[in-house]
Parts: sequence; structure tokens; C-alpha cells
Amino acid sequence: MAGITINGKFLGAPLNGVHRMAALYARELIRRAGESHRVQVLAPQGAAVPPGFRDLAPKMAKGLFGAGQGWEMLTLPARARGHLLVNFCNLAPLAHANSLVMIHDAQTFLYPGDYRGRQALAYRALLPRIARRARKILTVSHFARESLIAHGIGAAAKIDVVHNGTDHILAEAEDASILRRHGLQPGGYVLTIGSTKGYKNLRRVFETMASPLPGRQKLVVAGGPDEVNYRRAGWKPPEGTIFTGFVSDGELRALYGSAGAFVFPSLTEGFGLPPVEAMHCNTPVVAARAGAMPEVCGDAALLVEADNPRSYREAILALLDDTELAERQRLRGRNRAATLSWDAAGSRLAELVCALAQPGAGRT
Repeated sequence: MAGITINGKFLGAPLNGVHRMAALYARELIRRAGESHRVQVLAPQGAAVPPGFRDLAPKMAKGLFGAGQGWEMLTLPARARGHLLVNFCNLAPLAHANSLVMIHDAQTFLYPGDYRGRQALAYRALLPRIARRARKILTVSHFARESLIAHGIGAAAKIDVVHNGTDHILAEAEDASILRRHGLQPGGYVLTIGSTKGYKNLRRVFETMASPLPGRQKLVVAGGPDEVNYRRAGWKPPEGTIFTGFVSDGELRALYGSAGAFVFPSLTEGFGLPPVEAMHCNTPVVAARAGAMPEVCGDAALLVEADNPRSYREAILALLDDTELAERQRLRGRNRAATLSWDAAGSRLAELVCALAQPGAGRT
């Protein structure tokens, strides 16, 4: 029986963003490949397993270099020797060639200024080397695949696409207390996701909402920093904007579900989970016609020019004023979101990983 080891370094860090996706992908791979292959998750000694992912049951490996990059580059390949090593968080040890790596996007090449310190430089140096060493590269959209090819990160013949699952949001019960805390009424606000990264393009939403909407809907920014940080970045949030700060999964589901519209203005995304999460929650979506958004959302979102505040405003007003259009977009959204399930993602992932893990096919 062939052995598969999942790089569980992500369990040593807060479980959000790419790390959350890694945990969900790991769960799917264990569930689907566990009968025909020996599948294990290997994590740094002392890594905390989040309550919702106890089923990952990681084996802990103590290394001389802590739980960071030293563990990933040195301890992990030594402990995974003889196994196919599956890495879901962009990075993988250079010393283990019998590996598969998921590289989610090329953002550090596209917008290096949005990353801290040496992070962009490190990724720009490491990703092409990791991709050359790996036997297979996975990414989360055809847009991301073309970006990896265009920036010399990976060869086209080695890259396959596995669209993210998105229905994890439905596993969370709504926590409507966040609506009461901020005085929010169903349909009484427009929702977006907070970030001061330039490519997230939130300044365009601020410009869009600078003048009050006819229905006096508020702008709600879920997650991300507080208002002061946006002003330091030179952006001007509209008067009365609500900044929620950190939100739990249940609170986010409640915010999605009661929003009159959800706006996603990113200039680029390898996939872009929030618009599809909003669709699962029956909320009509306005998104930038950029990055993977046309591929991921299709006609289930109103797609607008990424840098045109007027386009966003017209689309938002159309959804708020035209109940038939809004209901049509809600239906399209639910149908589109249903196709981007973890069942579909897990099936595709297991097909690719198990083919690579056939006895005699590996090398270390």
C-alpha cells in the first residue's frame, strides 16, 4: 500500500485563509484515499489541532529547528522519506522531490508591495525552485494556472486545476448577535471584506459609497483592520461605515445572509472565496471583472470594471432597486455555488494524488 504524507505545518499557525483550505483539502484526501493508501498528516511537535479538525489526527514530529521553515525544509522530508508528500500551502521542502504542491496564486509576483518585509522576495525565489522539484503542481483556477506559467513559476505540463470547495460556510450556524451589536437590519447594508492590501482594491468601494445610497444602506466592512488603518493608507471610508473587526465564521455567515448586496473589488484573486460564500448565503454579488472572478462567478455575479466606482454603484443600485434582478442573481448564485462543493474538489484532488502515489511511481 503506497504511502502519502500531508505536510501539516499549517496546523502550527492560525487556521485562516490558505491554512483553512489546507485543512479542508487534507480532510477530503484522508477520507477518499485512506482505503487504498496509507495517508498521514505530519505536523510540528506541539502544533494545535483546531476543534473542528480533530479528525486529521496528525502525527507530531519534533525538529531541531522549531516549527517554522526549518522544520518544513529539513525535518519534514526526513520523516516523509519513501512517501508522496502533499503540500497545500504554496511551499514545500526542496529536499523531497516525490512531492505534489498546491500553489494558490502568483500574488507575490503581481503585487509584491502588498507583502511584508522579505516575504515577497522569499516567495519569488522559492516558488519556481519548489515547482521545478515537485512532480505535480496544483492550483485553484485556470486563471491562477496561466499566472503561474506566465511568471515562470511552473511548466504548463505539470500544472492541474482543482477548484476550491466553498460550502464549508454552510456548516456554520448563523450568529446573528453581530447584527444586533451593530444595529443592522436585513437588506439595510452593503457588505465587503476588509483589507488594506492594494490589490484588494477596497478604496474603490469607499469611493463608490462616498455619497449615501438612496435607500440609506450602510457600508459594512467585515474583518480586517479598523478605520484608522485605511486612513493611514490614504483611503477615505464613507461617513458611518461600520468596521466589525474580526468576525467568527458564524458571524460572517449572518452578515452575508442579511446583506442587500456583497461587493468584491479585488484586482486579482487566484480563486476568491468570499463571493461564492455570499452566494451560498443567498446574497447577490457584485465583483470586479478581474483575476479568477469571471471564471469562478460566471453570470452568478454582476461583473464590473475593477477601477470604476460608478460601475460598482450602478450594479449595487440595480440589485437594491430591481427585486426581479436581485432574485434572479440569488438563484444563479445558489446554482453556481452548488457546483463548487468540497465533494467535487475532494474527488478531483483524490484522482490526481492517487494517480501520483501508485507503487513504483515515486522518487525521493
